[in-house]
Amino acid sequence: MKLARIIDNVDSNQLAKDDADIELLMLGKSLCPLGRSLVRGISAAMRRLPLVAIKNKLTIGECELFTMYFDPILASLLSDPDRRVLLRWSNVTSDENGEMRPDATISKLRQRDFGSSLGYGEVKIARPTTDNHALCHDLLRLATLAKDTIDTNALEAALTFQVHGFHITFFLIRLRHDGIYVMQELAQLTFPRSLEELATFVSLKNMRTLMILSDTFWRLCRPVRDTHSWQDKRRPTHPSIYSLIDSTKNSHRFCALRFD
Repeated sequence: MKLARIIDNVDSNQLAKDDADIELLMLGKSLCPLGRSLVRGISAAMRRLPLVAIKNKLTIGECELFTMYFDPILASLLSDPDRRVLLRWSNVTSDENGEMRPDATISKLRQRDFGSSLGYGEVKIARPTTDNHALCHDLLRLATLAKDTIDTNALEAALTFQVHGFHITFFLIRLRHDGIYVMQELAQLTFPRSLEELATFVSLKNMRTLMILSDTFWRLCRPVRDTHSWQDKRRPTHPSIYSLIDSTKNSHRFCALRFD
């Protein structure tokens, strides 16, 4: 309630952003580490978001979408210099194999180098017509990348997220049984497009959801303890997994997944 009141006062011009920063810092000091990270993310979003939502969403590119709207909150929840973990937005061509990297990677830091990955993210801007083929393809890529990083880095779980416009869905991938990797949807949220929408976004339900997501990531996305039994359960990725995708597109074809 204190956090919502501060953001609402900024939106109604009753409180300057500099004064709101000070109040948010004082509020975060009394909270747990997860709550403190969340307050830092809301504070960063307050400074980056435009005052009013941009009317033409098609003018917003992918880079602007994730750096301006999603990065402030996600980076605060999924990055921690003390734990040497960083959320970085790559979205560049890989030099090793020429394929496109995922738009976002949650990586461990080894001094100045990036170490093993703990999760991935994909971003798509909103179109007048939803491209289910591209979104489903991104979801398959996320699942495959997360499965591979679990196998390579001996992790208990990997976190992934998929951004479509201002809507984001979080998934957790775990190796639960022999050769069975479970991809579970954790939550869906609609991120704010402006400062006035940030005041609406800061609700008890959304704040609790974000804190649960952050707690799940830091608690589960870590190396396994029993590597011997884990080695027996994992299975190699089938080399022809992408051949399962139909090469033809049909906008009238039923899609079992929900993309807003």
